Amino acid sequence: MRFSTFTVLFLLTTNIFPQTNENIFQRNAINHDSDYFHANDEFTLLGNIEVNGKNIVLANNVHYWEASAQRATWRFLLFLNDGTFLGMYTGITFNTDEIKIERQRVYFPFEAKTGNAIDFSKGIPNKIWIDGHIIPYMKVNDL
Repeated sequence: MRFSTFTVLFLLTTNIFPQTNENIFQRNAINHDSDYFHANDEFTLLGNIEVNGKNIVLANNVHYWEASAQRATWRFLLFLNDGTFLGMYTGITFNTDEIKIERQRVYFPFEAKTGNAIDFSKGIPNKIWIDGHIIPYMKVNDL
């Protein structure tokens, strides 16, 4: 059996550089607004939650505005399972390891009295109260 150079190179590159779900979601955010999202941003998939009978993928995006990393914008992103970018909440600063997802709630590492959860049981909230701040939902696509 004889392999062409193209076939060998194709097989090598598909095994060395596999396309991950994380890349698909991040790429769709970048395609939505390349001024707002960049390939070198920190991007972390957090988990899934069901909203109105649909599986929603939750992710965290951190964009550093200066080379010295003195300024950053944190974004809590929502996607459909197929990668469609639904929208985001901005300004929630948290350690991704401290997020807890239980049923239709996402818990952040803040005190309950200052707001520490997003409740998705009635859909995607138009605004949330987290860590003492009211944060609006920035809708990109319909659920």
